[in-house]
Amino acid sequence: MKNSFIYCILFGLLSATSMAGSNSFAKPDLFDLLDGKNYVSVTISLNLDSLINNRYNEDKIGGTFVFKSAAGKNLSFSVNINLRGKYRRRMCGFPPLKLNFNKSELNANGLSKADEYKLVTHCLEGEEGDVNMVKEFLAYQLYQQISPLSYRSKLLKITYQDTKSDNKIVGMAILLEDKSSFEKRHNLSEMKDTFNLHRSNFDDNNFRTHGLFQYLIGNVDWSTAISKNMDIYQSKENGKMYIVPYDFDFSGFVNVSYAVPNKDYNQKKIRDRLLLEADESDSLYQSEIQKFIALKPSFIDLIKKQKGLEMEVKIDLEGYINSFYDKIGSGLTRSFN
Repeated sequence: MKNSFIYCILFGLLSATSMAGSNSFAKPDLFDLLDGKNYVSVTISLNLDSLINNRYNEDKIGGTFVFKSAAGKNLSFSVNINLRGKYRRRMCGFPPLKLNFNKSELNANGLSKADEYKLVTHCLEGEEGDVNMVKEFLAYQLYQQISPLSYRSKLLKITYQDTKSDNKIVGMAILLEDKSSFEKRHNLSEMKDTFNLHRSNFDDNNFRTHGLFQYLIGNVDWSTAISKNMDIYQSKENGKMYIVPYDFDFSGFVNVSYAVPNKDYNQKKIRDRLLLEADESDSLYQSEIQKFIALKPSFIDLIKKQKGLEMEVKIDLEGYINSFYDKIGSGLTRSFN
């Protein structure tokens, strides 16, 4: 029954995901089935004690991933869950997760074999944690406006249901697309264990665009030297490398209560902006700056339309984005005194 129903939903999805210039259809990912007006409601059933009490254990925990289709029918997939991350894994009340679905089950349901997904989970419980997640989701949406080399993301409201009791935890989360789907879409290959890559290895436009985006949202919690909070891909066509960022909770834009200024850069306040890894003059950033200026109305519109945020939060976010444009003409800040 489940298979036949999913095939019905996929009929429409397949036409939307056909490859240009190709006579074949690309199978949609599980990611493509997740559909909601403001967010997608999901229930993950698992042993919560095993998850919460074994933060440094790499063992996978079996569970089920259940959500409603666009037609309102429950869809259920088996999933293996393990913890990921460093800071949030150690410090947050609820750790970030990686979801690994069964490829055979996905294939049997007419889906692609894209099976591994990062789940950015709430660090703080309650309203504050939910608002932080929505703001971080907005940061992902901003970067999608700027660059096609960005991860697709979905905002989820997840009920983590304990399989051993009636206990449950509810929180907002961000699901990032499977990396293999991203690689196929852009003809790239992920680089593993990359350290201290020379600036010349990177595509100029991507490097500057990424740096300026991090400057826009006031984020200094990243590094190409150790691939911190980013994945690095290499083009199969020209060998150039490309940065795809993630994890923006320490940015001034998201402005979480647990973020602290970065002493390595003499940052005084979390909202102080600094352009990192920018040895080039401002003149070389002019093309990217003009693009950001043209995108300002889109950025503000995204903030205004985002559900799940009070008006005062939206006004604060708009003000922070506007402060980037107010100061951009005075030059880019590369160091703090």
